Amino acid sequence: MLKATKPDSSVKGESKLEQLLTQTQRMHDLAINGEWERVNELEYERKTLVDRYFSSDAAFDNPQIAAHYVQEIIELNKKVITMGLEARDTLSNALGDFQRGRQAAQAYQKVGP
Repeated sequence: MLKATKPDSSVKGESKLEQLLTQTQRMHDLAINGEWERVNELEYERKTLVDRYFSSDAAFDNPQIAAHYVQEIIELNKKVITMGLEARDTLSNALGDFQRGRQAAQAYQKVGP
C-alpha cells in the first residue's frame, strides 16, 4: 500500500495535492475492507475538493513535488478502481448463483415430490 510521503516542502498547490492524496488513501483503505458506500461518499467529497482546488490556476512552487503527489493519487485510484471492478464481478456472480438456485427451487416446487 502506498503511504503519503512528504517531500521536503509542501506549500500552496502541493498542500492541496497532499490533502487529495490523503483522501485517496482513505478511499483505498476502505475499498480493501469492502466499504464501498463509504468509498463512494469519499469520492464525491474528493471530486468537490478537486473542483474547488483547481477551478482556478493552481500554483505549484515545486512541480516535482506536485508530480509526485499526482502520481501517487493516480496509482491509488487505479487500485481502487480494480478492487471495485472485482467486487462488482463477485457480487454479480453471487447474484447469478442465487437466482439459479431460486429458479431450481421453483422448478422443483412445480414438479413436486
